[in-house]
Amino acid sequence: MNLSPALQQAIKEISSSQGISPEQFIVQTLTEKIGKLKQSNQTSVSQTGLKERDGILVFETESLNGIDFNELIAQSRQERDLEQMGL
Repeated sequence: MNLSPALQQAIKEISSSQGISPEQFIVQTLTEKIGKLKQSNQTSVSQTGLKERDGILVFETESLNGIDFNELIAQSRQERDLEQMGL
């Protein structure tokens, strides 16, 4: 890795104070950060109803049987047209 001298010095000082090598400190720090990011991502995914199944993101919702998709598309187009006219 190509780290700035200031960052290298900070890593050296912190790792020394913890009694570990700079390499061990970097690995531990990255491992902790990746774990937190994964946990945060899983939390936000579960709150939105998104889940991963076999490498595909799936959005879980209530049944869509009662939705008239043609009406929904027509309404969306009408709203888009009004926005384009500045209304």
